[in-house]
Amino acid sequence: MRNYLYVDIETIPAQSPEIHAAIAENVKPPAQMKKAETIAAWEASDKAQAVQDAIAKTSLDGTYGHICCVGFAVNDGAPDCRYLPDRYSPDLEAELLHDFFARVNEVGANNPYPVCVVGHNVIGFDLRFIWQRAIILGVRVPGWFPRDPRPWGNEAFDTMIAFAGQRGTIGMDRLCRALGIEGKGEIDGSMVASLWEVRRSDDIARYCMDDVERTRAIHRRMQVAYGEAA
Repeated sequence: MRNYLYVDIETIPAQSPEIHAAIAENVKPPAQMKKAETIAAWEASDKAQAVQDAIAKTSLDGTYGHICCVGFAVNDGAPDCRYLPDRYSPDLEAELLHDFFARVNEVGANNPYPVCVVGHNVIGFDLRFIWQRAIILGVRVPGWFPRDPRPWGNEAFDTMIAFAGQRGTIGMDRLCRALGIEGKGEIDGSMVASLWEVRRSDDIARYCMDDVERTRAIHRRMQVAYGEAA
């Protein structure tokens, strides 16, 4: 017997002006631009957008980006989440992670049955991002929480890898539709940063918990194929 912890995180780009400035310093014109006047024209017309694009990409990088919401469910339990209010500070993100670990540690600590963390791209993204932010913020992670799980090990089950293989990818929405599961609605992951900017944290939280439900539905279909469920 095994306990399943379904997890999904939502992330936002770097919020620190100091990090923004450091990123801006590293944004350079295309390598093929050699003439001073061409570079000056690029800096005048294109650099600002290039800097914004570089900042936006930090939402996929736990070094500079942040977790704004973590959704979870244990076995058949209702989804829950911890999320930031409509503002950011390192202390608030640390509190989010601390509260998440405190809640899920009820299933992981002193439990006779092992815990398997389930998510879509959870091995390649969610677990690594959670660890990176915990390290940076000084948040203690429970000893049982997967650190660097193998794709086919027992600590974590990645629904994307299970369907597409270690070198393949498939979006959750596409996989849901292939399996006859209701897909994503008006919101998808690419919209989270924009929703954060307009202070719609509640919408992000609902979307994250919906993804937890979708992940559980996908996993259960896979359990049937693997002969683990009726």
